[in-house]
Amino acid sequence: MAFLGIAAALCLGGSVRAQVEATPPKPPPAVTSTIGRTGEERDRFELGAATPEGYFDVLGTFAYRRFIYESQAFEESMQLEATAGKKGYLSEGALSLYYFFRPLVSFRPEWRIRPLLEFGPGAHISVQVADIEGFTDRSFHAAGYLKTHAYAGAEFQISPKVGVLVRGRMSVPAHHPLDYAQAAIFLR
Repeated sequence: MAFLGIAAALCLGGSVRAQVEATPPKPPPAVTSTIGRTGEERDRFELGAATPEGYFDVLGTFAYRRFIYESQAFEESMQLEATAGKKGYLSEGALSLYYFFRPLVSFRPEWRIRPLLEFGPGAHISVQVADIEGFTDRSFHAAGYLKTHAYAGAEFQISPKVGVLVRGRMSVPAHHPLDYAQAAIFLR
């Protein structure tokens, strides 16, 4: 009994000493949260139609837009867009990559109807196919180019995940001052 009592005292004494010698844990750092965007606010898809200045009457458009960054002055986003059109013997398809800057003073995220003002560079690859009657071959032409674009219009938020977009585009360099008018449905 005495032996067990001495062993228990030594074990307890060692654990008590270990608890006293241990440094207390540091308190966790204060919570600092930043306002961020949820996944559905970062990504959106746009499906629409556009009336361009030039040869084609209507273009079909499909785009994927990704929110990139919000500074003190601008909301920045990238957009990958595919467009296609056909009129008569000529068909055209284009793949475009844009980087947009949208001034934060021009809208508030909680507004159901938001003015749309944005600008930025765009890189485009365009392919045209001519199918002329009487010829067995098709003629292809491809071109790549860089332009600067400015958009103006409005977004109509129907629900947190669905909305309608109406905008016009001005490009430099371009043959027409307003080269594109578009209406689209966007899905987050």
